[in-house]
Amino acid sequence: MPKAPAETFSLLRPVRFADCDPAGIVFFPRLLEMANDLVENWFERGLAMPFVEFHLERGYGIPLVNTRVEFIRACRLAEQLSFELRVEALGRSSAVLAIRAHVGGEVRLRLRHKLAMVSLESRRAVAIPEELRSRMRRFSIPGAAASPEPSTHDGRVPANAFRTTQLVRFAHCDPAGIVFYPRFFDLFSTTLEDWFQSGLECPFGSEFMVRRNLRIPGLSITAEFLRPCRMGEFLDFDLWVTRMGRSSLELALAGSVAGEPRLRALWTVCIIDFATFKSTPIPEDLRERMQAYQRSS
Repeated sequence: MPKAPAETFSLLRPVRFADCDPAGIVFFPRLLEMANDLVENWFERGLAMPFVEFHLERGYGIPLVNTRVEFIRACRLAEQLSFELRVEALGRSSAVLAIRAHVGGEVRLRLRHKLAMVSLESRRAVAIPEELRSRMRRFSIPGAAASPEPSTHDGRVPANAFRTTQLVRFAHCDPAGIVFYPRFFDLFSTTLEDWFQSGLECPFGSEFMVRRNLRIPGLSITAEFLRPCRMGEFLDFDLWVTRMGRSSLELALAGSVAGEPRLRALWTVCIIDFATFKSTPIPEDLRERMQAYQRSS
Protein backbone atom coordinates (compact mmCIF):
# COMPACT_ATOMS: atom_id res chain seq x y z
CA MET A 1 0.00 0.00 0.00
CA PRO A 2 1.41 3.44 -0.89
CA LYS A 3 1.96 5.78 2.02
CA ALA A 4 -0.53 8.58 2.54
CA PRO A 5 0.91 11.97 1.56
CA ALA A 6 2.31 14.00 4.42
CA GLU A 7 0.02 16.64 5.83
CA THR A 8 0.76 20.34 6.27
CA PHE A 9 -0.77 22.08 9.24
CA SER A 10 -1.98 25.59 8.35
CA LEU A 11 -3.23 28.58 10.30
CA LEU A 12 -4.46 31.94 8.96
CA ARG A 13 -3.50 34.84 11.19
CA PRO A 14 -4.52 38.46 10.45
CA VAL A 15 -2.04 41.16 11.41
CA ARG A 16 -3.62 43.19 14.20
CA PHE A 17 -2.95 46.76 15.33
CA ALA A 18 -1.30 45.43 18.53
CA ASP A 19 1.20 43.41 16.43
CA CYS A 20 2.72 46.52 14.86
CA ASP A 21 5.56 48.75 16.02
CA PRO A 22 6.09 52.53 15.57
CA ALA A 23 7.54 51.81 12.10
CA GLY A 24 4.08 50.53 11.09
CA ILE A 25 5.20 46.94 10.51
CA VAL A 26 4.94 43.79 12.63
CA PHE A 27 7.32 43.97 15.59
CA PHE A 28 9.45 40.85 15.13
CA PRO A 29 8.84 39.27 18.58
CA ARG A 30 5.13 39.22 17.72
CA LEU A 31 6.01 36.93 14.78
CA LEU A 32 7.54 34.50 17.28
CA GLU A 33 4.30 34.66 19.29
CA MET A 34 2.38 33.85 16.12
CA ALA A 35 4.68 30.87 15.51
CA ASN A 36 3.93 29.67 19.04
CA ASP A 37 0.20 30.09 18.37
CA LEU A 38 0.70 27.87 15.32
CA VAL A 39 2.40 25.16 17.40
CA GLU A 40 -0.30 25.36 20.06
CA ASN A 41 -3.02 25.04 17.43
CA TRP A 42 -1.11 22.12 15.87
CA PHE A 43 -1.10 20.30 19.19
CA GLU A 44 -4.81 20.89 19.66
CA ARG A 45 -6.20 20.35 16.15
CA GLY A 46 -3.45 18.38 14.40
CA LEU A 47 -2.20 16.13 17.22
CA ALA A 48 -5.39 15.94 19.35
CA MET A 49 -3.31 16.93 22.40
CA PRO A 50 -4.37 20.41 23.64
CA PHE A 51 -1.76 22.24 25.69
CA VAL A 52 -3.99 22.14 28.77
CA GLU A 53 -3.82 18.34 28.65
CA PHE A 54 -0.20 18.16 27.51
CA HIS A 55 1.17 20.57 30.14
CA LEU A 56 -1.23 20.54 33.07
CA GLU A 57 -2.65 17.01 33.03
CA ARG A 58 0.22 14.96 31.63
CA GLY A 59 3.01 17.09 33.09
CA TYR A 60 5.01 17.55 29.91
CA GLY A 61 6.80 20.60 28.56
CA ILE A 62 8.11 21.33 25.09
CA PRO A 63 10.68 24.13 25.41
CA LEU A 64 12.49 25.63 22.46
CA VAL A 65 16.09 24.35 22.18
CA ASN A 66 17.11 26.56 19.30
CA THR A 67 15.62 28.45 16.39
CA ARG A 68 16.66 30.17 13.20
CA VAL A 69 14.33 32.85 11.84
CA GLU A 70 14.62 34.54 8.47
CA PHE A 71 12.62 37.72 7.97
CA ILE A 72 12.07 37.79 4.21
CA ARG A 73 9.76 40.79 3.86
CA ALA A 74 7.95 43.13 6.22
CA CYS A 75 4.40 42.33 7.30
CA ARG A 76 1.84 45.10 7.74
CA LEU A 77 -1.44 45.81 9.44
CA ALA A 78 -4.51 43.97 8.07
CA GLU A 79 -2.49 41.52 5.98
CA GLN A 80 -3.49 37.88 6.28
CA LEU A 81 -0.49 35.74 7.22
CA SER A 82 -0.87 32.10 6.23
CA PHE A 83 1.33 29.95 8.47
CA GLU A 84 2.34 26.41 7.51
CA LEU A 85 4.03 23.79 9.70
CA ARG A 86 5.67 20.49 8.80
CA VAL A 87 7.98 18.15 10.70
CA GLU A 88 11.54 18.07 9.39
CA ALA A 89 12.89 15.47 11.81
CA LEU A 90 11.80 13.44 14.84
CA GLY A 91 14.28 12.34 17.47
CA ARG A 92 13.76 10.31 20.62
CA SER A 93 12.82 13.38 22.65
CA SER A 94 12.94 16.22 20.11
CA ALA A 95 11.22 17.47 16.98
CA VAL A 96 12.51 19.86 14.33
CA LEU A 97 9.73 21.92 12.77
CA ALA A 98 9.85 23.76 9.46
CA ILE A 99 7.56 26.78 9.60
CA ARG A 100 6.88 29.42 7.02
CA ALA A 101 4.42 32.27 6.63
CA HIS A 102 3.28 33.82 3.39
CA VAL A 103 0.87 36.44 2.10
CA GLY A 104 -0.79 35.65 -1.20
CA GLY A 105 1.92 33.13 -2.06
CA GLU A 106 4.79 35.50 -1.20
CA VAL A 107 6.97 34.07 1.58
CA ARG A 108 7.47 36.56 4.41
CA LEU A 109 9.00 34.42 7.15
CA ARG A 110 10.88 31.12 7.55
CA LEU A 111 11.66 29.38 10.84
CA ARG A 112 13.50 26.25 11.90
CA HIS A 113 12.35 25.38 15.42
CA LYS A 114 13.83 22.58 17.50
CA LEU A 115 11.61 21.55 20.42
CA ALA A 116 12.48 19.18 23.26
CA MET A 117 10.13 16.91 25.18
CA VAL A 118 10.67 17.27 28.93
CA SER A 119 9.04 16.23 32.18
CA LEU A 120 7.87 19.28 34.12
CA GLU A 121 8.55 17.37 37.34
CA SER A 122 12.16 16.39 36.68
CA ARG A 123 12.93 19.12 34.08
CA ARG A 124 14.75 16.43 32.09
CA ALA A 125 14.27 15.20 28.55
CA VAL A 126 11.89 12.27 28.10
CA ALA A 127 10.92 10.18 25.10
CA ILE A 128 8.04 11.47 23.00
CA PRO A 129 5.08 9.17 23.81
CA GLU A 130 4.40 6.80 20.93
CA GLU A 131 0.81 7.98 20.50
CA LEU A 132 2.06 11.53 20.02
CA ARG A 133 4.98 10.47 17.82
CA SER A 134 2.66 8.59 15.45
CA ARG A 135 0.48 11.68 15.07
CA MET A 136 3.53 13.88 14.45
CA ARG A 137 4.70 11.52 11.70
CA ARG A 138 1.65 12.43 9.63
CA PHE A 139 3.22 15.85 9.17
CA SER A 140 6.77 14.63 8.38
CA ILE A 141 8.34 15.91 5.17
CA PRO A 142 8.93 12.81 2.96
CA GLY A 143 12.61 11.90 2.70
CA ALA A 144 13.72 14.94 4.67
CA ALA A 145 16.87 14.84 6.75
CA ALA A 146 17.33 17.24 9.63
CA SER A 147 19.05 20.41 8.51
CA PRO A 148 22.27 21.31 10.35
CA GLU A 149 21.90 22.52 13.90
CA PRO A 150 22.04 26.33 13.88
CA SER A 151 25.00 27.81 15.69
CA THR A 152 25.54 31.27 17.12
CA HIS A 153 28.92 31.92 18.76
CA ASP A 154 31.28 30.35 21.27
CA GLY A 155 29.89 32.29 24.22
CA ARG A 156 33.14 34.08 24.98
CA VAL A 157 32.17 37.66 25.76
CA PRO A 158 34.77 40.26 24.70
CA ALA A 159 35.88 42.88 27.19
CA ASN A 160 34.44 45.67 25.03
CA ALA A 161 30.92 44.22 24.89
CA PHE A 162 27.96 46.40 25.86
CA ARG A 163 26.16 45.12 28.95
CA THR A 164 22.64 45.76 30.20
CA THR A 165 20.80 43.98 33.01
CA GLN A 166 17.12 43.13 32.88
CA LEU A 167 14.88 41.79 35.61
CA VAL A 168 12.84 38.73 34.61
CA ARG A 169 9.31 39.85 35.40
CA PHE A 170 5.99 38.15 36.01
CA ALA A 171 4.81 39.22 32.53
CA HIS A 172 7.75 37.36 30.90
CA CYS A 173 6.77 33.97 32.33
CA ASP A 174 4.49 31.18 31.12
CA PRO A 175 2.26 28.80 33.15
CA ALA A 176 5.30 26.56 33.74
CA GLY A 177 6.92 29.45 35.62
CA ILE A 178 9.77 30.05 33.16
CA VAL A 179 10.31 32.73 30.53
CA PHE A 180 7.99 32.24 27.55
CA TYR A 181 10.46 32.07 24.66
CA PRO A 182 9.03 34.92 22.50
CA ARG A 183 9.65 37.21 25.49
CA PHE A 184 13.38 36.63 25.03
CA PHE A 185 13.08 38.35 21.67
CA ASP A 186 11.44 41.32 23.40
CA LEU A 187 14.46 41.33 25.72
CA PHE A 188 16.82 41.18 22.72
CA SER A 189 15.06 44.23 21.27
CA THR A 190 15.33 46.06 24.61
CA THR A 191 19.05 45.28 24.70
CA LEU A 192 19.47 46.75 21.21
CA GLU A 193 17.54 49.85 22.24
CA ASP A 194 19.64 50.22 25.41
CA TRP A 195 22.80 49.96 23.28
CA PHE A 196 21.62 52.75 21.00
CA GLN A 197 20.54 54.86 23.99
CA SER A 198 23.57 54.64 26.26
CA GLY A 199 26.24 52.84 24.23
CA LEU A 200 25.95 54.72 20.94
CA GLU A 201 24.36 57.89 22.36
CA CYS A 202 21.71 57.76 19.64
CA PRO A 203 18.30 57.27 21.31
CA PHE A 204 15.76 55.40 19.19
CA GLY A 205 12.95 57.88 19.81
CA SER A 206 14.33 61.39 19.47
CA GLU A 207 17.43 60.73 17.35
CA PHE A 208 17.54 57.51 15.31
CA MET A 209 13.89 57.23 14.29
CA VAL A 210 12.72 60.87 14.42
CA ARG A 211 15.59 63.19 13.48
CA ARG A 212 17.44 60.75 11.21
CA ASN A 213 14.29 58.94 10.00
CA LEU A 214 16.07 55.57 10.09
CA ARG A 215 14.92 52.09 11.11
CA ILE A 216 16.80 48.87 11.92
CA PRO A 217 14.76 45.79 10.95
CA GLY A 218 16.08 42.28 11.50
CA LEU A 219 17.07 40.14 8.52
CA SER A 220 17.63 36.94 10.50
CA ILE A 221 18.17 35.76 14.03
CA THR A 222 19.48 32.49 15.43
CA ALA A 223 19.08 31.69 19.11
CA GLU A 224 20.18 28.84 21.37
CA PHE A 225 18.47 28.42 24.74
CA LEU A 226 20.87 26.73 27.16
CA ARG A 227 18.99 26.86 30.47
CA PRO A 228 15.59 28.22 31.51
CA CYS A 229 15.20 31.61 33.16
CA ARG A 230 12.77 32.28 35.99
CA MET A 231 10.90 35.20 37.48
CA GLY A 232 12.99 37.39 39.76
CA GLU A 233 16.33 36.53 38.18
CA PHE A 234 18.55 39.30 36.87
CA LEU A 235 19.50 38.49 33.30
CA ASP A 236 22.72 40.11 32.11
CA PHE A 237 22.82 40.70 28.36
CA ASP A 238 26.13 41.27 26.57
CA LEU A 239 26.06 42.62 23.02
CA TRP A 240 28.92 43.05 20.58
CA VAL A 241 29.45 43.51 16.84
CA THR A 242 30.83 40.55 14.89
CA ARG A 243 30.57 42.03 11.40
CA MET A 244 29.78 45.38 9.81
CA GLY A 245 28.83 45.84 6.19
CA ARG A 246 27.76 48.87 4.20
CA SER A 247 24.29 48.93 5.71
CA SER A 248 24.07 45.74 7.76
CA LEU A 249 25.35 44.57 11.13
CA GLU A 250 25.80 41.16 12.66
CA LEU A 251 25.34 41.32 16.42
CA ALA A 252 26.15 38.67 19.01
CA LEU A 253 24.19 38.45 22.24
CA ALA A 254 24.87 36.39 25.35
CA GLY A 255 22.49 36.12 28.28
CA SER A 256 23.67 34.98 31.71
CA VAL A 257 22.51 34.92 35.34
CA ALA A 258 25.23 35.42 37.95
CA GLY A 259 27.80 34.37 35.34
CA GLU A 260 25.95 31.19 34.31
CA PRO A 261 25.23 31.15 30.52
CA ARG A 262 21.54 30.87 29.72
CA LEU A 263 21.27 31.76 26.02
CA ARG A 264 23.18 32.85 22.94
CA ALA A 265 22.02 34.63 19.78
CA LEU A 266 23.35 35.93 16.50
CA TRP A 267 21.27 38.68 14.94
CA THR A 268 21.66 40.31 11.52
CA VAL A 269 20.05 43.73 11.17
CA CYS A 270 19.98 46.34 8.43
CA ILE A 271 19.78 50.13 8.47
CA ILE A 272 17.02 51.48 6.22
CA ASP A 273 15.85 54.94 5.21
CA PHE A 274 12.24 55.04 6.34
CA ALA A 275 11.27 57.50 3.59
CA THR A 276 12.18 54.99 0.86
CA PHE A 277 12.13 51.77 2.94
CA LYS A 278 15.43 50.85 1.28
CA SER A 279 18.79 50.03 2.83
CA THR A 280 21.10 52.95 3.39
CA PRO A 281 24.75 53.17 4.51
CA ILE A 282 25.37 53.17 8.24
CA PRO A 283 25.98 56.85 9.13
CA GLU A 284 29.68 57.44 9.61
CA ASP A 285 29.35 58.79 13.16
CA LEU A 286 27.35 55.71 14.18
CA ARG A 287 29.78 53.39 12.39
CA GLU A 288 32.65 54.91 14.37
CA ARG A 289 30.79 54.42 17.67
CA MET A 290 29.78 50.87 16.73
CA GLN A 291 33.39 49.95 16.02
CA ALA A 292 34.14 50.41 19.72
CA TYR A 293 31.99 47.30 20.31
CA GLN A 294 33.41 45.21 17.49
CA ARG A 295 35.19 42.04 18.51
CA SER A 296 38.77 42.02 17.34
CA SER A 297 39.88 38.81 15.58
